[in-house]
Amino acid sequence: MSATSDPPTPSRSFPETQTVWIADRLSEGEAGIMLANGYVMESYLRPLTTYCSKIGLARSARADADELVHSFFANRLSNPDYLKSWLTSGLRLRQWLRNGLHFYVHELRRKNATQIEGQGLSEEVASDGLAHDHEFEHAWALASLDLAIKETKAGLEKRGRRDEWEMFWSHFVGGVPHAKIGERFQLTAAQVAQRAFAVGAQLRDALYGILRKDGAFSSEIDLEVRSMMEVLHEIKS
Repeated sequence: MSATSDPPTPSRSFPETQTVWIADRLSEGEAGIMLANGYVMESYLRPLTTYCSKIGLARSARADADELVHSFFANRLSNPDYLKSWLTSGLRLRQWLRNGLHFYVHELRRKNATQIEGQGLSEEVASDGLAHDHEFEHAWALASLDLAIKETKAGLEKRGRRDEWEMFWSHFVGGVPHAKIGERFQLTAAQVAQRAFAVGAQLRDALYGILRKDGAFSSEIDLEVRSMMEVLHEIKS
């Protein structure tokens, strides 16, 4: 399947200030820190696990990839200053975490003082960095889309409008004409188009929120959302 057209741009505007949501949570004490940590683990586990599997970080640490990333989160996020340091780093959160995972594995290797296979790992990553970066970004886009879809579906279901998600998905991802979808739901083509358009705006808003938490500027978000929507067909509804 492939998208036949772009979902609409949301009407609301977003402030230029970065990292507002996480900064606010970190200022709320222990409860807020737990919320921020929970969001980080939910959002970045999948892309980091994929990444460390692809480049051999898990092998170098003699650990399962999922186990390694969970251990990394437990180690770093137990320090309340870890995310506070990110706020002043100038990096996107996913870049901060990816770099942090490398440092964590280095610490494990040094601590264990163990000779591992593939001592040329650093050189391998450097020489093939673009390919690995692409894999990481792709995995992050898929994970972010999954979160945005769940948020959008949950909002529609709460309002008793789950059918509108089916209309959106069938048209924007499945390429089914509005009129054909209307036959299924006993609506006109114009009514289906209106509902699908509104759902697309909600999905974009959800993606905007995710990108802002990652540290994106408003000027960067439209381009990133457009790129992320191109992989919608890889996520199963």
